[in-house]
Amino acid sequence: MASFDYEKTQKALNKFGKDVVIRAATLLQTRKRGYDTGKLFKSLDHDLQVAANSISLKFRMEDYGIAIDKGRGKSEGGGSGALFPKILAWVKRKGLRPRDSKGKFKAWKNKENQQRGIAFAVTRKIHRFGYEGNNFFTDAFDQKFKKLPRVIKKTFALDVERFLAQTIDEINGNNSN
Repeated sequence: MASFDYEKTQKALNKFGKDVVIRAATLLQTRKRGYDTGKLFKSLDHDLQVAANSISLKFRMEDYGIAIDKGRGKSEGGGSGALFPKILAWVKRKGLRPRDSKGKFKAWKNKENQQRGIAFAVTRKIHRFGYEGNNFFTDAFDQKFKKLPRVIKKTFALDVERFLAQTIDEINGNNSN
């Protein structure tokens, strides 16, 4: 019996996965929040797996990518303390400095303590109020998904047509492809 392979459907889903990743990477770079070290950008990828009776398309990214995409709500009970070291590293990487009441940069008095103070203030604000996501992945997926159904219908129909033609050939005794 002819085996049913999803060659055209597989190509269409693979193209969909690539398009979503490319669009998400573009949105990540252009939107205000989320692009710092490039680690999340580099981690965006897709994985298409084909089994005997199914096709699976999965998207991968760094764990914190979901928080960048969807945002974060306020913390219950002050948080676990895991956020502060990450924010402190970000403050140091960005070179954030204290300002005076007129908005001018102040001279460093005790650089480490002042950086810790800035990180504390940012962490406290995140714990109290959370932040809105930038929807870089959600928007990319939605934009590309709108076009997917008609492409899948067409390619799946071609795959089924080819499968039926192979099956009919086998029934008639013609084992050629």
